Amino acid sequence: MNAAAKPGWMLGPARGPLAPDVSKRIDVLRIVLIGLIVLAHGARGVTVRIDGTGAGTALMLEILNGHVDFVAVPLFFTISGFLFLRKFELSLAAYGGMLRKKFVSLLIPYVLFNAWLVLWFYFVGSIEVMGSWNFIVSEGLFTKTLGLGTAPINYPLWFLRDLLVVFLLSPVLLLFFKEAPGVGLITLFVLWAGVNPLPYTYYGDFFAFYLGGYLARTRLPLEGVSWWQRAGSLLFVILTAVLVWHQPLGITDESVRNVLFKCNLLLGLVFFWRMSAFRIVRDNFLLHRMARHSFFVYLAHEPTVSIFQTRLLAVWRPVDDLQQIAFYWISGLAVIVFLWIVAELISRVAPALYAVMTGSRRPSKSGNGRLVRSET
Repeated sequence: MNAAAKPGWMLGPARGPLAPDVSKRIDVLRIVLIGLIVLAHGARGVTVRIDGTGAGTALMLEILNGHVDFVAVPLFFTISGFLFLRKFELSLAAYGGMLRKKFVSLLIPYVLFNAWLVLWFYFVGSIEVMGSWNFIVSEGLFTKTLGLGTAPINYPLWFLRDLLVVFLLSPVLLLFFKEAPGVGLITLFVLWAGVNPLPYTYYGDFFAFYLGGYLARTRLPLEGVSWWQRAGSLLFVILTAVLVWHQPLGITDESVRNVLFKCNLLLGLVFFWRMSAFRIVRDNFLLHRMARHSFFVYLAHEPTVSIFQTRLLAVWRPVDDLQQIAFYWISGLAVIVFLWIVAELISRVAPALYAVMTGSRRPSKSGNGRLVRSET
């Protein structure tokens, strides 16, 4: 349907292909952000399983787990919104086709990687800090498997559940773009920042997703390094330090701290986008190679982290700051590399199985030979 014949209520795609610089930066950010998530969840090996966290370890976790790692989820939602809303047409046919694709790419992996944990709990046994068969039954097998009103069995997959809800209601966001794009952005931010103190809520999901589409449809220049990237990155470092030491600085009002925290997450989006511009990151062959399987690493990192840390703690009990910090990084990075190797093997030996497990995310090559991924 051409633009002249398109009904007035329809909203067409925003622009053509992504600039190579933007595409490459999004690609490497996938595995970088997944790495942050794996490390964040692996922190429980230090905070829960080890008695007496050292002062240096506590400070590292406060900076990384308490602030930096929190940027990963809103940035993923922003990237998803940027890729999706920039090209999605507001029509019944497009909406139906989109839902069918998301069923394959998101819902099937979500159910599979929850269901196999049910089988593990039933036939093998419990997994420390994750759950057991009796716990699942007491909470409701169907409820926990689908994550209805609660965290799913494979708890990090709540992101996929929320993302599915956002896609389901995406036409509402497109209507905002058509009628009042700026009002929609401000409204969603106010709801996220002011209604619920939690950093991750549906308000935050919709805001970050909408923000990605807003950036695409307003054609903000994302290539290269602009002044706003430098300024935002510096402010993120400064505000993170302020929030880490907020009590000595006299910031005692929790509502004020929560709003500052969410503002800092927005600055964190800028920070990571700026970091992705460095050639050592943007053009890193290993990161691009690992990004091919970033979704599998995300899907499988729990309970892999929990099992690996249980085995590791059986032979090594970190007692001081240096050992605890080493344990944090070694266990997290080892799981990332291990799952990447597993994904490489499965995708080569059983590509059809791997495609089903990961929602048909098959690596492909662009015309210039560079590895690319399907858009989320």
